[in-house]
Amino acid sequence: MKILLVDDDPEICKLFKAMVEPLGLEVRTSMDGQEAASILENEKFDGIMLDVKMQGMDGFALARKIRSTPPNQQAPIIMVTGSDDVDTMRKAFNAGATFFIGKPFSREKVYAIFRTARGAMLAEQRRFKRLPYRTSVFCQRGEQSFTATSITIGEGGMGIDNSGPAEVDDVLTLEFSMPDLKTPVKVTGKIQAKEASGRTSIEFTDLPDPCRNAIREYIYGKITE
Repeated sequence: MKILLVDDDPEICKLFKAMVEPLGLEVRTSMDGQEAASILENEKFDGIMLDVKMQGMDGFALARKIRSTPPNQQAPIIMVTGSDDVDTMRKAFNAGATFFIGKPFSREKVYAIFRTARGAMLAEQRRFKRLPYRTSVFCQRGEQSFTATSITIGEGGMGIDNSGPAEVDDVLTLEFSMPDLKTPVKVTGKIQAKEASGRTSIEFTDLPDPCRNAIREYIYGKITE
């Protein structure tokens, strides 16, 4: 799993990196909120750790920006602060924080928060794992419809070879087949990106459990006892 640590204190960054990497996490650091915002707009992370008090864009403002901008808007956020009062915690959670850890912190405290956050980070990682998958996809946008071919698929969405008249942020109804499912599945998805070539990335917004399970089996293989 890959996380981004944002703190304007280089010693804190160094300490956290040393504590967290032995847990099997790849850690990237940034000491500037604006720089971190730019990184997060262009690179996917499984989890994000933010200090509240930073020069320029503070942790609250950065958390709000993360929650409004793909591709990390659903990634779990651990907010780090020197304050542990209820008002600060409430403000952190309202800004989009998923977990909260106060300073001063110890190795034991850091390990405990990452044990707590691990499930959420694994779920986020699974959403973005995609494998090549080719099948015909019937797409509907309002009264308009077209047929595309899938390129990749994962729990979080799929790539298709074209999106017809649809553009970024449009919501489509998609119908396609999955191995081991007797009937086609129907899901809704939002267009996240569209290349000049027509290749399009779609994020699922409504994925039925049978389809989710079929995608998991396709990506990870069938689990046998």
